[in-house]
Amino acid sequence: MLNNTTDTEQQILTAAERLFVTQGFKATSTTDIAREAGCNQTLVHYYYRTKENLFQKVFDAKFEQLFSLIRKPLFEECDFFRKLENIVDVYFGIVQKNKSVPMFILNELLSNKERMEKAKDSFRSNHFREEVYAKYSESVYEARKKKMIRDVEPIDLLFDIVSLVVMSVMVAPVYSDYFSKGKSGEKEFIERRKTEVKRLLLNGLKFEK
Repeated sequence: MLNNTTDTEQQILTAAERLFVTQGFKATSTTDIAREAGCNQTLVHYYYRTKENLFQKVFDAKFEQLFSLIRKPLFEECDFFRKLENIVDVYFGIVQKNKSVPMFILNELLSNKERMEKAKDSFRSNHFREEVYAKYSESVYEARKKKMIRDVEPIDLLFDIVSLVVMSVMVAPVYSDYFSKGKSGEKEFIERRKTEVKRLLLNGLKFEK
């Protein structure tokens, strides 16, 4: 039962998030969202006007959550390598709790050119996200200047982190099932992958004399 305006609006958003992430934008209707939220379709349109507006709210919220969690290790007072290890740990935690989200974001960006443009515009106009990415880039360039790491571009290193972490989490259930390891085996695999991903990244960043 929906209690008040705030509850109703949030329940619609939560329902939309569940459906968009699992089914995608095209396969989700406002009727589905209303049913999932326990309200009528009129209220979905009242609060969010269109399915696209509602989707954009969910999409932006996922990016905001990611940048909020990544911000803390970036601003810690420690050397670059410790900072990188902490970012990997945090990102593993994010992906483990939101396993469907990376593919959701990727699929929606690739399948909708207009959404890609909106995502770029949103990123440029969001000072918080710009601040986080600027700090990350600054850390990489500073480590390069000190000859702690080779001349890697921040965006390339970011893609290395994302791809290694996301793939590790995605294949963990497959590994566990194939070798009949169960949930404990899946957890052990993730911990091994954390160590291995850090090792791969740190070794790959060694300064080239």
